[in-house]
Amino acid sequence: MDAAVKSQIGQRVQRYFLEFLENFRLKNDDGTYETESYYLAQAKTMVLEGKKTLYVKIPHLEQIDPTSISFEPPVLRDVIENKYMMVRDALNAAVPQLLEKLEEPELQDAIRKARETDELKFSAAFYELPTYSGIRDLRADKLGRLVTICGTVTRTTEVKPELLVGTFQCNECNREVSGVVQQFKFTHPTLCPTRSCGNRTNWTLLTEAKTTRWGDWQRLRLQESENEVPAGAMPRSMDVIVRDECTERCKPGDKVLISGSLIVVPDVPSLMNPSELKQQVKRSLNTRSDSAYGGGEGVRGLKGLGNRDLTYKMAFFGTFIDENSDWGSRGAGQGENVRSDDKMYLSQADKEKFQKISNHKSDCFDVVARCIAPQIHGHLEVKKGILLMLVGALGKRTQEGIKLRGDINVCLLGDPATAKSALLKWTSTFLPRAVFASGKTSTAAGLTASVTRDMDLDGERVIQPGALMLADNGICCIDEFERMDAKDQTAIHEAMEQQTITLSKAGIQATLNARASILASCLPKNTYYEPTQPLHKNCELTPPIMSRFDLMFVMQDIHDETNDNNVARHILDLHRRGENAETQPVLNQLELQRYIRFARFHRPKLTPGAHERLVKCYKKLREDRTYVRGACGVTVRQLESLMRLSEAIARVHFEDKVTLEHVNMAFELQMSTLKRAERENIDLEGPDAGGEAAAADGAEAGADDSAEGAGKASAPVRPKRMKITFPEYQRIGQMLTRYLWQKEEAGEEVKEEDLVAWYMEQVEQDIQTEAQLEEQQSLVQLIINRMIDKDRVILIYRQSEDPLRPEGRVLLKHPNYPVGELISS
Repeated sequence: MDAAVKSQIGQRVQRYFLEFLENFRLKNDDGTYETESYYLAQAKTMVLEGKKTLYVKIPHLEQIDPTSISFEPPVLRDVIENKYMMVRDALNAAVPQLLEKLEEPELQDAIRKARETDELKFSAAFYELPTYSGIRDLRADKLGRLVTICGTVTRTTEVKPELLVGTFQCNECNREVSGVVQQFKFTHPTLCPTRSCGNRTNWTLLTEAKTTRWGDWQRLRLQESENEVPAGAMPRSMDVIVRDECTERCKPGDKVLISGSLIVVPDVPSLMNPSELKQQVKRSLNTRSDSAYGGGEGVRGLKGLGNRDLTYKMAFFGTFIDENSDWGSRGAGQGENVRSDDKMYLSQADKEKFQKISNHKSDCFDVVARCIAPQIHGHLEVKKGILLMLVGALGKRTQEGIKLRGDINVCLLGDPATAKSALLKWTSTFLPRAVFASGKTSTAAGLTASVTRDMDLDGERVIQPGALMLADNGICCIDEFERMDAKDQTAIHEAMEQQTITLSKAGIQATLNARASILASCLPKNTYYEPTQPLHKNCELTPPIMSRFDLMFVMQDIHDETNDNNVARHILDLHRRGENAETQPVLNQLELQRYIRFARFHRPKLTPGAHERLVKCYKKLREDRTYVRGACGVTVRQLESLMRLSEAIARVHFEDKVTLEHVNMAFELQMSTLKRAERENIDLEGPDAGGEAAAADGAEAGADDSAEGAGKASAPVRPKRMKITFPEYQRIGQMLTRYLWQKEEAGEEVKEEDLVAWYMEQVEQDIQTEAQLEEQQSLVQLIINRMIDKDRVILIYRQSEDPLRPEGRVLLKHPNYPVGELISS
């Protein structure tokens, strides 16, 4: 295009764009326009904050009132989008002209000083383009156009100075030449203007001259998103160049949208500094190939310089960086970053809905936990653990500077086909900074960090971030954790507890942050979990690793006819109806993200009652010799885990205090799954049990060893605690609920004393002594209390009319519990 035509287009674009900035006003709901100019108000804020970038929404170019301008809005938008690099300088020049329109006297001095020193740094950034291009789709036909690309940042360089306009001194005649504009490479004057000089190469840059302008620049490495990679292809990457206020906007692991333009930069070695050349090119440049040095060929132009043709490489010039809000549902809508520290704005409807859920203290935890991975049936306890991991606890720092982590680590130890990987995949899509890794294909360096040579930086050693660094302030999901080598597992010890990664290699000593929660899944040692064996003999994890997990869930594939029927119906319903299946939770994914983010704003404090309860729970763990957490026993880490879980549960309830109930829920969550799977028996505690230590030393009896109990007890003694095997508890519980259901169908009320009497009639043929009679009565009474208080499969329909006879209360089967289904808390 002719230079005169380019200049004319630039002048018109600058004039029309300035006219747009002065006259654009937002449209009200009634069709009228606001009185104040939108971009003049933004310009005032920009000057007050000392910023140099004006942000312009692309849709605004066509939403302006046509009567207030003298150009066609679609034409201006078309020129900006298709000829962006050609008119970029004109668009940027309109920004300081807009600042001159501000009439406030207190802003004029700041504007004048800024224009004197940083005239070239004022820029206009465009965002909210209707579509975006993938990195794989960037071709030469998009050169110079305004486009938006998306991807994951994998590497960032340090912020470096960039020469924008240079002033040079001729070393032959000492004449200064100013106003030499640089274009993505070092450019000196082509010829000295002195008539008798003729210098073309011998120049010195005057770095301190008033007419020399410097700016900041940074190079990012952007990798395309995994959902854009075609089958069988490797992810593509591209270098992104950002300047001034766009620097330090992102870090490795961020999923971003970058608006800007595709550019071409020379990649010929003769235009680079010697330090930027690759080793093979250096060798070819240093090789003398003329006949005087024994060569058989003469100098043949560019070939003699080591390169046979002029090459270029693609790069992307970014002008606007924003977080990609489309990461959560992979193209199905926007997501909310639950780990963001920015201010949160909730609609009144959402606030009322969240407050209504949190007001139900009895089942708030269950309701929100069911919204975790709604396509997966059951596993409520595991979903509670994932919910607490997403909410997190409060990180603390002691007076000595020691950090106490607030992130919660969870391990899923389960049989094949128990939805472990599905839970990990769902969690990895719930957060923007969540990384999914597989244990077999991950190494210590891949999980933590490695030191590599960057040939683009003169072979300088740089730190390559691993999965835990990329998941900083997020979650790292590691599948098949048991397939990792032992030396690779030990590499994450520091990251799991201290949440740092220390490197001491290749002359680099660095401590890096890895403030991430770890969600790991692993198979048992013999493929299927063996309940008769303790936990540490079922998995191949070392005791130091096991002690660092706050929660360890055992997911067993139990053959149960009712549960199998429900799972089969659920899966087939998903396959048949897809997203329209009847599995809609109370909160959809976006609402759940907002709920968790709102919960994270609460900072609960420990109450004295909760403090005492935590001490008792810890003492109970230490005194209970039958419960050995793997081969490592119970350590102080389990006390800190209880504290973290209690704080997270208080956050879920929107509470500012950690109460006794929160500690009890945390303790039950930590203990119930492990104890049931490990010992296959259940503790039944009576309401008159004394202290924890007294209860631990109380009498113990099983449901199926009645003869032994007869020998021990010669007098009827009501035990404070009894133990019963899990299958026996299920058998008795299902007998009781089936009887309640039958009476309910017949329209009859059942009192607690009648239910106990009916059960005693069923087992009277097995009772031989009075001690066995007392034992069975106590056992069924404790089972009924547990089914009411903890499992909640039996409801109290009406309390007893006589306070002295509490067994006169009327009981009812819970309407949501199907008869014959597995009883679980």
